[in-house]
Amino acid sequence: MKVFLDIGAHVGETLSVVLDPRWQFDRIHCFEPAPACWAPLQQLADERVELHRFGLWKETTALVLHNPGAIGASVAADKDPVQQSTECAFVDAGAWFAEHVDAADVVYAKVNVEGAEADIVDRLVETGEIAKIDHLVIHLDVVKSPSLRAREPLLRAQLAASGVDVVPADEIIFGGATRGARNWLRWLDSTSPLRDLRYKTLQQRWERLRFLLYPAKQWLVARARTR
Repeated sequence: MKVFLDIGAHVGETLSVVLDPRWQFDRIHCFEPAPACWAPLQQLADERVELHRFGLWKETTALVLHNPGAIGASVAADKDPVQQSTECAFVDAGAWFAEHVDAADVVYAKVNVEGAEADIVDRLVETGEIAKIDHLVIHLDVVKSPSLRAREPLLRAQLAASGVDVVPADEIIFGGATRGARNWLRWLDSTSPLRDLRYKTLQQRWERLRFLLYPAKQWLVARARTR
């Protein structure tokens, strides 16, 4: 079975991509602890999608999630200025993998959890469950939190030693979560010897150019509307 794990699903930026029949996922698991995000995810979901109303972590517990529903919501209180917080459910990542992921599955995983990735990877390495992931794109957001920043070198070392096909998000996710997820899947799907050039180097430059040109585009649109 071809399985996608959307760990940190938010409001479906990645889900909207992996639902495309082109990618042929048989089962899609979305993990999202913030209640404000559940309705948008449910609206996108089809029969292949299972929405888990909890996050993954190193143990099963309740944690305070800061700025829930925001794109940068985090369990790390020092990552961003806190506007609001709420207590959310989290489940032991190793235990969940052991029960729900078959070693015979072909597993793709995206991890975007704003700092909690260090504890998730720790737990998956500790239990050996990380070996069930075939392809992983991961946002190394520990660098955004002063209290977690020192964990980055160990996290990178764990991923390098895991035997998993791992790509840090900053090497492949460009132009936002949706465009980035599509770019990562296209890169994985490509058999071209030039795939790194096309989907990493050139795509990154193209997205930077789009960003720089966006104000000019907006000006042209506004001007056209006034005619």
